Amino acid sequence: MEDGLKSVERAFQILERVSLSKNGIGVTELATELNMYKSTIHRVLTTLARLGYVEQNSESGRYKLGYKLLDISSRLLDSIDVRREALPFLQELADETNEVVHLVVLNKGEVVYIEKVEGSETIRMHSRVGNRAPVHCTGVGKAILAYLPEQEVREIIHHYGLQPHTPYTLSNLQDLLENLEQIRQRGYALDLEENEIGISCIAVPIWDYTGAVVASISVSGPTTRMQPERLEGLADKTRDVGLRISQRLGYRP
Repeated sequence: MEDGLKSVERAFQILERVSLSKNGIGVTELATELNMYKSTIHRVLTTLARLGYVEQNSESGRYKLGYKLLDISSRLLDSIDVRREALPFLQELADETNEVVHLVVLNKGEVVYIEKVEGSETIRMHSRVGNRAPVHCTGVGKAILAYLPEQEVREIIHHYGLQPHTPYTLSNLQDLLENLEQIRQRGYALDLEENEIGISCIAVPIWDYTGAVVASISVSGPTTRMQPERLEGLADKTRDVGLRISQRLGYRP
């Protein structure tokens, strides 16, 4: 059994090293780098090639990854559920901040709340799983908008408008575009009573394996608790959680 496990370990070591060589790698080079016998390397590669996990160039004799791995990885990516992957991190964020944490996705020009985790502090908010909200006046919405092509942003605003929800709502397109540029520069969005009076939040984007923004998360609380210094203090933690969720979705910075 131990020998079998050792063989599996060697196979993955070889496969991982092959994956790092864009132009392929030879048996001798692999043996030197991995400190293995050439006969062992050759035996493992022959098996991996037969199964489709690596391919050998007939002219150079070098090995590169096979398309079987692409098939498997595509199945993995298809099976990833952003809500399921994010939930443990959302709970962690709620436990550490004692505030409400939201997860949303963009759907037909609006954000849809797909998860809400309550902190220990009580807060009265209109948000509820399944609810839809505008993108221009919510932190989660702006965190997504900031990373969309500007033309797409303009189309969404043209369709939905910039209805003011409070006196603090950005209701001018140029003001919104400037705010989105600020979000890109600092890596997070703020909703300072733009959607609900008395509620402020900080939000960050969630990226998938293609580098596209597919969701966003936020930490929300009463403005009395979410003062500028508190929001600034939450920035690093919220961005870190957003990045960790993104990495679970296959994102690599």
